Amino acid sequence: MSHQITPKIRIETLKLTRFLADQFHQKNETDLAAICRDEGIKIIVDDYKHYFDGMLVWDGRAFNIHLNSAKGNILSSARGHFSLAHELGHYFLGAHNYLIRNGEIKPHPSNIALFHQDKMEAEADYFASCLLMPKERLRNFTGGRKFSLDIIKEVSESFKVSLTAALIRFAEIGTHEIMAVFCENNTIKWYCKSDDFPILSHNFKVGAPPPPTSVLGESFLKSDAQYTSVQLIDLEDWFFDRKGAPTSQLYEQCFYSDFYGYAISLVWFK
Repeated sequence: MSHQITPKIRIETLKLTRFLADQFHQKNETDLAAICRDEGIKIIVDDYKHYFDGMLVWDGRAFNIHLNSAKGNILSSARGHFSLAHELGHYFLGAHNYLIRNGEIKPHPSNIALFHQDKMEAEADYFASCLLMPKERLRNFTGGRKFSLDIIKEVSESFKVSLTAALIRFAEIGTHEIMAVFCENNTIKWYCKSDDFPILSHNFKVGAPPPPTSVLGESFLKSDAQYTSVQLIDLEDWFFDRKGAPTSQLYEQCFYSDFYGYAISLVWFK
């Protein structure tokens, strides 16, 4: 389970990322290279084998950010974009900067993960997500439309982030309530819900297979059942009973992330 972001870090992050995202952007994409130029941070892209995705280094005079091209971290890729934003989190968050500058922690190599266990890594991920997809910009982009996976794909393309990063951020601050379930090898690894998603008793748990009648569950049980279109489903496919459930229809749509090796299901009410 990832670390909870403390109110102090949340306030600091939102204040910093709102300013930076407003000052440095081209349409919806936050201009990270411009931020680095403004701060005098040198970006070094090189082949570092498979040791890390990005790393912020203090050389005694200035900060440098190293991006590992061997793992796809180039300035034009969504992966490199997120890694660079993550390292900027280490730079701009005061406690991180102090520890790195003063040598109280060793050079801090970072690797992309769905959810980080390490406190500093989780905080830098949150910073990156807020910097790349500021709340007001994302909600203006996605509001007023019928929800489907297409909206998440459009966020991914327009904001230059991975589909998974776009999904997690949308669940947090998006314009439609959703539940997302992350599954690997027929085992649920994680799920997240929008704060305004109905409070329902669900019939699945982390560490177990998804419900067999769900679209996600069927995709593991039947080789020809990896449906990617929007499917109308029964409430009982994911939840025990209808107490507290909206009367509107329930939908499910799955996609399969080769990048992470995860199958991910989106569930939402009309």
